[in-house]
Amino acid sequence: MKSVVFLCSGGGGNLRFVYAAMQRGWLPGARLVGVLTDRECGASEFARSKGLPTRCMDFSRSGQADVQLELRRLAADAVVTNVHKILTPEFVTEYENALLNLHYSLLPAFGGVIGVEPVKRALEYGATLLGVTAHRVSAEVDAGRPLVQAAIPVEPGDGVDLVMDVVFRAGCLALLETLRGQLGIAGHARARVLRLCGRDIMFNPFGTVGIEWEDEAFWQEVKAQPAGDPSSC
Repeated sequence: MKSVVFLCSGGGGNLRFVYAAMQRGWLPGARLVGVLTDRECGASEFARSKGLPTRCMDFSRSGQADVQLELRRLAADAVVTNVHKILTPEFVTEYENALLNLHYSLLPAFGGVIGVEPVKRALEYGATLLGVTAHRVSAEVDAGRPLVQAAIPVEPGDGVDLVMDVVFRAGCLALLETLRGQLGIAGHARARVLRLCGRDIMFNPFGTVGIEWEDEAFWQEVKAQPAGDPSSC
């Protein structure tokens, strides 16, 4: 079995998605072995509700050595870094082949900010495409190699509240594709257009097939988190 660990600060939207995806067999041979948070949050509450191992840890520069020790104990094959802290160079060096991050823009555009802020800035700037990027983690913030990107067309009248649902769903699917690649799950990856929330979204690459990504009940289950913003990491 391949082991996945989440590092979280917020509501745990991506965590909920990955848990639900595993329950449906979309990540065969993978399991969630730990949720490490820097505070009590929706992600830790969700982890406890599902019986997932969770710990609140010190993610300050001096405290990250203990987080590294915990990741060694958990033998993580993939580490999703949704925690709102900058990881030390030593941390990144040790786990650079396992660390994965999701950002709500087409990096390198609108990097260096978190949550919905990249979407707000893109709309304020007048961008015609929003997007998501699942990428490797490097010592420089939001500068790791892109693994999967998805481009979302902006429509007249779009505002942050209107577009965040499709951005969140696109981000979840980009993360799914990235995890499948990280964990060695077979799939013929190529550029592919998926229909989400009535919009044609271009993913590149995307090799995942046989999943019910159009099932609205599934997305409502993922978004029904115990606390916080459904789009929050």
